[in-house]
Amino acid sequence: MAHHILTNNLLDINFLDTYCVGFDADHMPEGADPKDNFKDYVLGTFDGTPKTPEWAAKICGVSADKIRQLAQEYATTKPAAIITGGAPARINNGEHFPHAIMTLAFMTGNVGKPGAGVSPNMHNRATNAGPVLVQPGASGLPAIPNPLAKSKINSGEMWNAVLKGKYTASKGVQKNINIQMVWNWFGNTLNQRAGTTRGIEAHRNVEFVLAQNLFLSTDARYSDVVLPVTSQWERLGGLLTGNREILIYFRQIMKPLFEAKSDMWIATEVAKRLGLDPTKAINPLSEAQMLYNQIAGAKVMKADGKGYEKLVTLTAEDIKELGAKGTPQTGRISYKEFKEKGIYQIPRSRGDKLEFTSFEDFIGDPVGKKLATPSGKFEIYCDSLAKAIEKVGFTTKSPLPKYEPSREGFEDGAKNGYPFQVITLHYYRRSHSTLDNVLWLREAFPQELRINASDAQKLGIKNNDIVKVTSRHGSVIRQAMVTERIMPGVVALGEGAWVEMDEQAGVDKAGCTGILDGHIPTGQGHTGFNSCNVKLEKYNQPLDPDVKWPQRIIF
Repeated sequence: MAHHILTNNLLDINFLDTYCVGFDADHMPEGADPKDNFKDYVLGTFDGTPKTPEWAAKICGVSADKIRQLAQEYATTKPAAIITGGAPARINNGEHFPHAIMTLAFMTGNVGKPGAGVSPNMHNRATNAGPVLVQPGASGLPAIPNPLAKSKINSGEMWNAVLKGKYTASKGVQKNINIQMVWNWFGNTLNQRAGTTRGIEAHRNVEFVLAQNLFLSTDARYSDVVLPVTSQWERLGGLLTGNREILIYFRQIMKPLFEAKSDMWIATEVAKRLGLDPTKAINPLSEAQMLYNQIAGAKVMKADGKGYEKLVTLTAEDIKELGAKGTPQTGRISYKEFKEKGIYQIPRSRGDKLEFTSFEDFIGDPVGKKLATPSGKFEIYCDSLAKAIEKVGFTTKSPLPKYEPSREGFEDGAKNGYPFQVITLHYYRRSHSTLDNVLWLREAFPQELRINASDAQKLGIKNNDIVKVTSRHGSVIRQAMVTERIMPGVVALGEGAWVEMDEQAGVDKAGCTGILDGHIPTGQGHTGFNSCNVKLEKYNQPLDPDVKWPQRIIF
């Protein structure tokens, strides 16, 4: 796309010259080689490889004509925004992807203007930047000092750190560590991080594994002891942020079932047995007081956009009802209204004072409102990013957004006997791994392996056949869904299935993508979920639909 925009004179030259460094030889940061600029990289001036749509088509499989069409439409539409999913960057050494799409926006002047920009499409602040308009107060619970806070292990190395006793502290620095306990809490890490095969081995090699969970998830399945915790419905309550405009108040609707306890109760009891005074070291505040503090401290942006005011009016009766200590206050809405509605949405109207456009100040005054970059500008040539990645110590990155083949990416598979690329989808039946234990959802969405019809025909695979999928790191089996709606050479499997190992056969029957993904740290330490090569073969053993498997429940 950049090549088409450049060679067809669709650039916003004034924007590039005024607000950016690194696009061409005349606008490089001080000390950088003028030849190492983005324009000459795209044209292939020095490496002999122009980054044409035809060059890109061989890598991504999208036709050169489609690439040109998209580039033309994007460059000639003003304003235009690029709103991207996270998946393209969830590859090993994938920092060049966000760097590149930001560069496209710089090339076309689509930054700092309403309706323009670059944004992810996930999480609560997607496409809705700017200062928070409504937010909860702090609970008042003090942080507990961590004596090992400096020993930070990347998730791409954590299982190897357990098994090998070493981890990367920084470039060229390997440190020894002896991990003999795993405490699984508030998540399903073993299931959801890459390298699940190594993770299972690590869980079996330490002296003790503890889990706190509502369900017998993969983390809990491979733990020695599972402490049952309460759900949000069984707890006193709390505040959640939606996007920057919403505050949600959730409250207890039922008493805790069976022996389930809150995470705070568990931490308090553990502290007692370690000889600590929990009222000082762990939990000096009651849960009722922490909830009150969040509500009393909640604040909302004033209508003029200048500063905040209290959100909730609290009377002495309200404070007594909450079971806390505090002082009555006046806010924008009553506690009764907040409690009954369970949500506060700040009123919005066209032309109000609460709008926000990222980098608008810089575009209006590039000298007086410089950015917090070494150059004070947008850095297409970003040496600080390259140095930061090099300092981490896993891999390196060019200061430019150059295309860099991923380790175990598209180019790496075919030549090493793994001709298919796995795409790990967010799947209909669950939110990551949450809800995978619900039988109705298992019945509706059976965790199938999606394979292109032409590939399936070559391998003798038909719809609903059981297929063994093998990577360098592990194997899973699932039934095939033969379709034309996926590219040849690519297969797709929903992420989040709870591991169900057939130890004798050495396969995961559930189709957990973490079993296939490698334990590979790259870049700044992100996870390459979609860098995974596999080979396929028809599996000649039956596989019962997972809706018929015993449901993994504790009680």
